[in-house]
Parts: sequence; C-alpha cells; structure tokens
Amino acid sequence: METNSKRHGPLKCVTDLPELILASASPRRAELMHQAGYHFRVAKSTLHEPARRPESVPIRVWPVCLALRKAQSVAKLQPANSIIIGADTIVVHDRRIINKASTRRHAEAILRSLSGTTHEVITGLVVLCGDECRMESVVSICRMKRLSERQLQNYLGSNLWRGKAGAYGIQDAPQDPFVALISGEHSNVMGLPLATLQRMIRSLKNNAGA
Repeated sequence: METNSKRHGPLKCVTDLPELILASASPRRAELMHQAGYHFRVAKSTLHEPARRPESVPIRVWPVCLALRKAQSVAKLQPANSIIIGADTIVVHDRRIINKASTRRHAEAILRSLSGTTHEVITGLVVLCGDECRMESVVSICRMKRLSERQLQNYLGSNLWRGKAGAYGIQDAPQDPFVALISGEHSNVMGLPLATLQRMIRSLKNNAGA
C-alpha cells in the first residue's frame, strides 16, 4: 500500500538551464531523468568507491559523501557553468548498510534478511555549478513483504537484482510487487529523488539571479 507515497509523473523542467551532466553510470537514473523531461548527458566518474564507511561519518551522510566525490571528479573535466548531478543510493536495515550483491548467493542472503521487514533507502544527492553546491540526504521508508520460496527463487533467476542497492528494484515484478513504499519519494527508491532534484536545480538557478 502506498497511501503516503510521493509518486511523481514527468516534472516540468526549466529549459534555459546550463548544460546538465549526470555523473552516474546508473541506467535507472538516466531513465528517470529522461522520463522527467531533462536534457542532459552522462559523464561517468572513474573513481573507485571506498570499501567501508569511516565510523566518524553518520550513515545518512555517507551517500552524500560518495555523491560529492563523483560530482567533483566529473566537474573537473566539464565547462565551468555546467550543472553536475551526483547521486549515490544505499539501503539500511537494522542500522547496517546493505551493499549491492556480488553473487546470486549474496543476493539471496540479502533478500532473506529484508523479507518481512522495514528498511530505509537513502540517496545522497549533490548538484554542483561553479562555486555553488547543493547537498541533501533523501530518505524513503520501504517494507518488503515476506517472500515465499517461489517468489525468492523466481526473482533471483531473473537477475534483476544485479547492480541494485538491497538486491532489488521497487519497479521490478509489477505483476507481483513485493516492496511497498511507506513514506518518501518513490523515485528515490529507484536511485534519484526527482522532486528534490528539481528543487535543488531551481535553488541554484535562483541564486544565480537567472
């Protein structure tokens, strides 16, 4: 049930913006931006993500740190007036970060741990333009229903878990959805909170006096 969800259709985008650059290799983020009507290009960061979060960095701040690293590394190679968008999404369960699954067995262990529980999906979002920077940590709360063995094995066999935080996509299995959004932005669970992104871009534009 998604009575409290904020599901957004295509957003009305500003057309007189500087060039938008998505500093992400995620096809889902690019798809979301296309659906929202943004004109942009992709410039992938070549930085390797740190294997562990430093204990001094709060969990909700960590994806913002990762997104900032991506955005800054891409910004160095782009025109100064470009708007650079960096994002990183994590799943948190029982105060523990759930990483992307490396193997089917790993994905199965993750899904079994999330089955029948509530968890957080947190996206660190960074928007850079010249000396201006906007950063936010966007949280959505989701609940995964208790998976039957058939559902679990069918999903694992689909390989849709690959490359996804928490080893699932909320958009997967539309005929038999097993993850419900309790609160927050629906697109955030897919990796890019569109309403927050639009607000951050407008903030940059307004601050520039456009």
